[in-house]
Amino acid sequence: MMKFSSKLLKSTVTMLSLITLTGTITPIIAKPTIVQAKKAKKKHYVTAKNKHQFKFGYAYTYNKKKHCYIGHKMSKKERQKFNLPKEQKVQKAKSNYDVPKISSFTDHILNKYNLSGDRWAKTTITYNNNKLPNEQQRIVENAIQQINELNIVTLIKTKKKKANIIIKLANKSPKEPRLGYTETEGTGQKYNGLFVYKQNIVTLYTDEINKATGDDYKLTVNQVTIHEIGHALGLDHNTNQSEIMYPTFFIKKVNTIDSTHVAIDQDYINGLAILYQN
Repeated sequence: MMKFSSKLLKSTVTMLSLITLTGTITPIIAKPTIVQAKKAKKKHYVTAKNKHQFKFGYAYTYNKKKHCYIGHKMSKKERQKFNLPKEQKVQKAKSNYDVPKISSFTDHILNKYNLSGDRWAKTTITYNNNKLPNEQQRIVENAIQQINELNIVTLIKTKKKKANIIIKLANKSPKEPRLGYTETEGTGQKYNGLFVYKQNIVTLYTDEINKATGDDYKLTVNQVTIHEIGHALGLDHNTNQSEIMYPTFFIKKVNTIDSTHVAIDQDYINGLAILYQN
């Protein structure tokens, strides 16, 4: 975390931490349920050494003799009892970027490509930014259009409160100074080692954005928006100061298209392509 000082504020390079708060996702779908051997077919049984290996849509009970969890696929009635959401069919992006084909997103893969370990099931994702003032709405929507032009995912504006991504403003950042953060919520469903998102909330902080801006307000909001939407799509921070997903804000180091738009770097593009083409 980097704090502001009077020297930093006068510097040509403005630095401010961009922090993403990711909700803890626990892949436990339902409470352990006693398996009735007479009613469940043998082919439906699965085993798990620990709760992190539980599969979406299965009920488990611990077997002391075998020292593992034994589970069966839940019936429609069981799913309703536990209010379990229907498993979503995962879509792949139609884009054709030259990125590795990955069948299992291990920790090594996530760290190598700076991924958070999450993605949306669909490649068409809704967002709601209706509570933003008109000027900020335009800036945010221009930033989202840049992401859409990558042709990996499609972000569509909606007025629905249950949009996939909610974008809002807050006047003051809590505790530590930051331009924005993204809070994520998962369904519990897993796909190739990735968790599937349920809803994410992006918050932009006007007080810290104004401090960091100088004469580049539109450019700042553009960069912060693309950074936070990157988190909301499954990207994590990286270590390159000249790239959008670097955790500290360097207004003078990121490449720009013009005075109001940053250029989306190749690592950002590759990260999205790896998540959604696989």
